Amino acid sequence: MSYQVLALKYRSQTFQDVIGQTQVTTTLSNAIASGRVAHAMLFTGPRGTGKTTIARILAKAMNCEKGTSPTPCNRCRSCRSITSGSAPDVFEIDGASNNSVDQVRDLRDNVAYMPASSPYKIYIIDEVHMLSNAAFNALLKTLEEPPDHVLFIFATTESHKIPVTILSRCQRHDLGRIPLPLIAGHLGDLCAREGFFLAQESIDLIAAEADGSMRDGLSLLDRIISSSPEKEISHNAILQNLGIVDKLVIFDIATAVFQANGADVIALVSRIHDQGHDLKKFYSDVIVHFRNMAVVKISGKNSTAADILDQDREKMRTMVEPLSQTHLIQLLDILLKEEATVKFSSHTKSALEMVLLKLVLIRPGFDIDEMVQKLDQIAQKIDISSGEDTPAAPSSAAGNVQTAVPETQGQPGTTAPPPVMKENPPPEPEVHDPAARPPDLSRRSPPPPEPAGVPDTAKSWSGFVSRVGESLPFLSAILNKAEFKEISRETLTYELHGTTFEMSRVETKRNELEAICNTYFEKKIRLNIIDKTPRGQNKQTKNGKTPAKKKQEVLNHPVITAAVKIFNGSTVNKKE
Repeated sequence: MSYQVLALKYRSQTFQDVIGQTQVTTTLSNAIASGRVAHAMLFTGPRGTGKTTIARILAKAMNCEKGTSPTPCNRCRSCRSITSGSAPDVFEIDGASNNSVDQVRDLRDNVAYMPASSPYKIYIIDEVHMLSNAAFNALLKTLEEPPDHVLFIFATTESHKIPVTILSRCQRHDLGRIPLPLIAGHLGDLCAREGFFLAQESIDLIAAEADGSMRDGLSLLDRIISSSPEKEISHNAILQNLGIVDKLVIFDIATAVFQANGADVIALVSRIHDQGHDLKKFYSDVIVHFRNMAVVKISGKNSTAADILDQDREKMRTMVEPLSQTHLIQLLDILLKEEATVKFSSHTKSALEMVLLKLVLIRPGFDIDEMVQKLDQIAQKIDISSGEDTPAAPSSAAGNVQTAVPETQGQPGTTAPPPVMKENPPPEPEVHDPAARPPDLSRRSPPPPEPAGVPDTAKSWSGFVSRVGESLPFLSAILNKAEFKEISRETLTYELHGTTFEMSRVETKRNELEAICNTYFEKKIRLNIIDKTPRGQNKQTKNGKTPAKKKQEVLNHPVITAAVKIFNGSTVNKKE
């Protein structure tokens, strides 16, 4: 008898034996037990996940000589003939080679005949998406209302190619990729049955290469067992036989990238190239590895989004713990963008080295939330230190008035404004010698009354600016930068140190400012504005714009305004 490959020798014969498709097998078992089996079914999913196997088990369950049951006996003539593929009432049709409308018409004509020896005539069409549109149309009526003794079972890996008219007439069951631990466990069990010994890391390696397909895993295991006369096969022999790069090398690549060690990256790429591995396949493995690390960092080590072994997941978690999500995503983004460079390059090794060295040069970015938090801490420290050094302002509830002192006071060539009296003078310095104590000024006779018509000097410049801010806040900001000079019976004089734009704003609102001034000082007073705008502010640039206008355009730029809005900030310092 000829050798039978593992995929056929150990093919599942009952719903309980199917691995990794519990959602489908449970539904079918309940449908058979309750007598609610649909007349047309569609099994869809990746290759090697059990579509045809489940279709055969369903056929045996419906045609078993011991009666329709979710658990066929697998001993009667009907079950054995279906297993061997020789059942007269179960037709397995390849949709790729029987895709013409004439062949579907023959099938439609034969449907009317009763089954030869079984309760049901069952048609299993594999890769049904390969049928032509005409063939699908010829099948529509029969598929919608088949005879009671007919059951259609379709299998496909590309359900999107099937017309909607066919999908609407079928009960669909989606099969998923088989998880890596389930494949590894099944392969280990088969190795024990066959009398071969493979290390667990070797079994895990084969399961990872199967990529969710049990049939692919069994084919790889069959290849390894057939390649060695020994019952015990080493891990290195398996790597050489399958042409797979050891995952430890990929972990070393990731470590070299995180440690910014370009020499190790070049050495590892040279080693893989010298061993004869496909560098393009290796690059794909690196992409998958960095993707899994990003998933572990973002979703946690218990996430099932990364189909990897538990020991690999824990190792990745340790590696990415000190890194930020932004850094890992940035590395993965570069790998994906440079995939075409490696794939189509005539110098694959150089291209691969160049891409990995790009990753080495990427430094972990500073997390924006952490940066804002640190800035807040620095601001709090500044506020605390400035609060200790700066005396507290007098309480307004006590009726205290404080006057701003001009910045040019004491400088040569400037005229200091008259001092404004404060109701609460600063405390006297402590003097230990009673004889040296200064006389009590409060006992002096009060000063002579000021002439009529002079505004009350107790009303300060800062108070006037505050009053302006109640109705004209933008002018209040400009006047805060002005330098107060003097107040007389008829005029209030101050110097404006600003831009031409600010000077024009003040001139435009002169009438309103004088009205506020008259109300505040309870006297008709005219504003005397001394223009101290720097000479450079009045000069125009080559394009006809003053520096003030250019600065305003910069501050009104969408990027600047968006940044202020996002960070809820304000412009602190403006430079030309």
